[in-house]
Amino acid sequence: MIEKNIHIRNWSYIPQIFTKNTVADIEQEQRSQHFRPFQIFTYMIDHSLWKLNPKGYHFTNIALHILATLSLYCLIYMIFNDNLSALLTGMLFVAHPVHTEAVTYISGRADSLALLFMLLCFIFYIKSLASRNVGVYIFMLLSYALGGCPKMGFPENRVLKINNLEHKNSRKSYSRTAS
Repeated sequence: MIEKNIHIRNWSYIPQIFTKNTVADIEQEQRSQHFRPFQIFTYMIDHSLWKLNPKGYHFTNIALHILATLSLYCLIYMIFNDNLSALLTGMLFVAHPVHTEAVTYISGRADSLALLFMLLCFIFYIKSLASRNVGVYIFMLLSYALGGCPKMGFPENRVLKINNLEHKNSRKSYSRTAS
């Protein structure tokens, strides 16, 4: 996803990153389940800073994990208004071994990105309820969009589609029985 990816080496490829499955080009496949434009965009930023030095990419993954941890701390604090609960949750999250792949594997960045933006979405949602500020609402929607962007084509999105279809079908069956 990095060494052979010509799309991360030149900023003129930004439109293609967000409109075309650039991973399929690298893997010489017609179709790929790895359409993750925001992840590729972060690789582009990394490549402009570190070239092909893996230490820089790992540094970015660690920074994303720390940002996700801080976001989790803020969210827990906002919900429970308890600094100790938020601190313990953040400490457990940052040190838990289940996150090893997301932090140490460069390709695992999509997990950290998705989590970071979904946590930010929840934080901005809570803030929008309290402030009724349009700007906070826009940040919430942007965070929601970016939270799904790193993991496009992943099962979570399919689950949402299935639930939506089931909801539509249940309304149809309800309308048939009501008439």
